[in-house]
Amino acid sequence: MIDRDIIDILACPTSHRPLRPIPPNKLDTLNELIKSGRARYVDGEKIEQIIEAALITDNGTIIYRIDNDIPVLLVERGIAARQIDDY
Repeated sequence: MIDRDIIDILACPTSHRPLRPIPPNKLDTLNELIKSGRARYVDGEKIEQIIEAALITDNGTIIYRIDNDIPVLLVERGIAARQIDDY
């Protein structure tokens, strides 16, 4: 996992809100959505790959995956957290 000092300086590229590690239960739910083929990035593209780790904005609205200990902070690769709530 990413060093906590690094996480503390990261921010959402859209809202500039601070990021924190996603709670395990939300990550599990997101991965269930991915497995069922219902999870999408904010640009509408289907998420194909299970997520091992992720960061979520402090207000719980956008999720960013972490691949090989590198946060993918691309606007189009954000994941709307409301998908989890609607599941």
